[in-house]
Formats: sequence, C-alpha cells, structure tokens
Amino acid sequence: MSQPPPPSAALAWFQYWLKDHGALRALWRNFHKLDDDVWRHNHPSPKRLARLKEKGAVSVLSLRGSSSDHSQREAAICAELGLNFRGLSLRAVRLPQRKALLELIAALRDMPKPLVIHCKSGADRTGLASVIYLHVFKNVPLAEAREQLGMRFIHNPYGRARIVNVLLDAYAAAHETTGIGFEEWVRTVYDPDALTT
Repeated sequence: MSQPPPPSAALAWFQYWLKDHGALRALWRNFHKLDDDVWRHNHPSPKRLARLKEKGAVSVLSLRGSSSDHSQREAAICAELGLNFRGLSLRAVRLPQRKALLELIAALRDMPKPLVIHCKSGADRTGLASVIYLHVFKNVPLAEAREQLGMRFIHNPYGRARIVNVLLDAYAAAHETTGIGFEEWVRTVYDPDALTT
C-alpha cells in the first residue's frame, strides 16, 4: 500500500489544482504565438512546460512574481528542464510601478528566445506584456497591438482589470501629441498614482 503524500506535497497539489485553478487550465490553454520569438500562455503545468521546451522554448517569464510557492516550484521545474526562468510581479487590477514596467521591457528585450510569457489566466498581465512586446519591439501600431487585450484572450475591458487600458490610453494620448516612444514615456512621464486619482 502506498503512503499518502507528505502534507506539504498535498497542500501544494491542492493549491495548484483547486485554489489556483490549475484544473481549469488543464482543460483550456490560453496559448498563442505573437511571433516565432514570443508566445503568450496561461500558467503552464509542469507537463506543459516540458512540451513547450520540446517545441523550442528557451525562457519563461512569469508575471506572477518569484516569491510565492507556485513561482518557486515553477522556477525549480524550469531549472530541471533547462529553461531560463524569471519572475516579475505585476497585478491585474493595479497599475504597475515605473520600475516594474521598465523591468518588463528589459526582460522582453533581453531574455533568450523563444520566450513564453504567462500570468495566471494569460489574459490581463500577459495581454499587457504582449501589447508592449508587439508595439515596442516589433513596431506594431498601438491600436493593433492592443488587440492582445481582447475577449479572445479572456480580457474583460469592463472588469477590474480594465486598469491596464487606463495605462495604454494615457500613453496613446502622449504618443499622439508628442510622438514619444513607450519606453521613454514610462521612463520620463508615466505616473501610476496620477492615473488612479
């Protein structure tokens, strides 16, 4: 007769599959290629990470942070698979601080490709990162890049996560007036506190 798993393993299983909606993600994957270098995804399971590695992925960028249990497990799995891993903490319902946005831009620029970007559902934070990647690095017009924040990707522009649209609306207005690029705007103009008051 097999022994029950240790409590920490049972708790990790519960948190991933039930509390963190891993069971839903096992049935549905919000996976799309932006181009050959960057793919967007909801939080991949360990098996899915192995499949992504087989498909050629080299790096994983989690927008869920790096200190939580699930992020530490993911980092360990990526290390076992030989995937580069980086965790950045963004929130779906709060504007990111300037430093966090600049770290995201640097990660999109510098991480080895092909790169998989994910958050929990692959909708809001991943959508914002996808818009930034396409607009900043592929010169896709902002209006077209913003299609990455659509219902097709399960982004609800009317829910609490609409805050990412506030950020992009502010940049669009500045870009239209001055022609400023996104990274320069973040570095010199962006003020999340002013946009939320």
